[in-house]
Amino acid sequence: MRRLLPASTVVLLSVMVASVLVLPQSRWQEVARDVVASALQVQNWNQAFGSTSYESAGELVSPVQHFWSLAVEEQFYLLIPLVLILAVACGRKIRLDAKSSALWFLLVLSAASFVHSVVFSFQNHDIAYFATTTRMWELALGGLTALAFSSLRLSSLAQVVAGWLGVAMVLVSAVSFQTTMAFPGYIALLPVVGTVLIIVAGAPARSGHDLSRFGFSRVLSLRPLTYLGDISYSLYLWHWPVIVFYILLKGHQPGVVGGASILALSLVLASLSYHVIEQRFRFGKPTIQAGGRRFRPRVGNRSAYGLAACFIVVSCISAAGPWSVVQMKLVQAVSETASPDYPGAMAFDTDKPVKVPSGIPISPDPAIAMKDMSRTYKDGCAVYDPAKIADSQCRYGDLGGSKSMVLVGDSHAGQFLDPLDAMGRKHGWKVRAMVRNGCPFSAAPASSATVTYSNCSSQNAVSLKKILKQKPDRVIISGMTPYGYKKSLKWGWASDAVLVEGYIQMLRPLQDAGIKVSVIADMPYPEISIPDCVEQKGAGAAECVTTRKNLKDPLLTAAVEVGNVQTIDLTSHLCKNDSCPPVIGNVLVFRDNHMTTTFAKTLEDPLARALGLL
Repeated sequence: MRRLLPASTVVLLSVMVASVLVLPQSRWQEVARDVVASALQVQNWNQAFGSTSYESAGELVSPVQHFWSLAVEEQFYLLIPLVLILAVACGRKIRLDAKSSALWFLLVLSAASFVHSVVFSFQNHDIAYFATTTRMWELALGGLTALAFSSLRLSSLAQVVAGWLGVAMVLVSAVSFQTTMAFPGYIALLPVVGTVLIIVAGAPARSGHDLSRFGFSRVLSLRPLTYLGDISYSLYLWHWPVIVFYILLKGHQPGVVGGASILALSLVLASLSYHVIEQRFRFGKPTIQAGGRRFRPRVGNRSAYGLAACFIVVSCISAAGPWSVVQMKLVQAVSETASPDYPGAMAFDTDKPVKVPSGIPISPDPAIAMKDMSRTYKDGCAVYDPAKIADSQCRYGDLGGSKSMVLVGDSHAGQFLDPLDAMGRKHGWKVRAMVRNGCPFSAAPASSATVTYSNCSSQNAVSLKKILKQKPDRVIISGMTPYGYKKSLKWGWASDAVLVEGYIQMLRPLQDAGIKVSVIADMPYPEISIPDCVEQKGAGAAECVTTRKNLKDPLLTAAVEVGNVQTIDLTSHLCKNDSCPPVIGNVLVFRDNHMTTTFAKTLEDPLARALGLL
């Protein structure tokens, strides 16, 4: 509490202040949430279920993302004393000494955590990377090393070999490991065991011929490296925010000069943090007394608990202010799609373009654009699972209507739910949403570098059976192009032809059953954050314009091959020629790679016309 919390609190406060000064308001709540999670030592779980999730794909890397590993350590440190007390208590029952009890208990804990890490890393790489349970064995090995080698003495030669072998294992890990690997899993054995060997190499050797001058431990004993070890905690705290804000301010990855500047600034901040904050709170102010130099603790052990509580509260309060600013805008936001001041897509309508009044504020405000999401997110229908969601759920439109339609596909299909819902209410159509984020309505599963998402294709097969049994009057399908999946999620297919065939396997049974099928072409893919760009540079900035690219849409290709499938292209309501402005008809078009729901609602009439309802 005295050593770790003061320095981390200063970093969290600095990040929050820098975020308010540098970042657009649309990012404030994200950073505020991360600061609170870091202060409460749960940033690893926040990352596991937050910034790496599908909904957050493509978002800014958090300037306090690195606090996840500190959270894992703190959670381990809270648990391990209880585990050791339990181990010793159980050991007494069978007349086992405390050291042996702790050793065996840690062995069992490490083995269980390691097996879990290996299995879970292949099943769910994203969550496994951040989970405490998959990392406990790495930390427990440190305890096992201390217990097993406290009385064991290696020969001087063995220590030399262990030291150099250990550093080689760590360096190989540093230069060869990639984020696509199923890490931690068994792969983490290389750097972890390497670290254990380095530690063992530094322990006292057996008496005999001294070869320590040839060992790597001699290198680590050099004063510059021991000082780097002294400030390593503060260096870890500061280096990541420095990197993130450097890239934000410069707009590009650092080169040699930039990298050297980042390293230098990180070292300076770490040194100041170590001497002025870390050491002062840990030991207090040094005083010279008879008999030598002593420290007068500035914070006692008992008062450290109160100090810790204060630090945590201060961090949370610092995050509450920026969060509240954005939240007030969100609470006050009212949809303006029914107002003539906000024609949105109708400003680009080819039949009856609506005149756009000037001097009207943009809707939604860029600061809250990321919250302007489809109803599927609010109703829990954005991740449709036919095995878990009842047939009575995810129903929209006119629930007593005489005709019915089903909307299927991924989140790029889900963004059309709100205009279809409004259209259904007006024209007597029941609308059912069977959309799932990251799951195009195809029999061909997407793959990342480590995982094939076969659950998506299997769920699609069940959804297809349900649709054929229900036999609606119309099925509407849309999905993100492979380009979008590659850019946002690093997912893909072996080729476009594979995805086309996967779509055909879904479309043809619907066609054979006599169900009318309409597919909606995917929208242009923004290469930047449109809300951030508009907030920082204005709605008319050329940098905020999205270029209309002739990207291949396998869903449209499949529709043509199946035949007698209607294709709908609404891109002309977002773009003129190859230029797609960020704001149309006073409405912000994109929240990320999805349309804002406010803009999507303005597509109601064009969509109704395409479906023959107007």
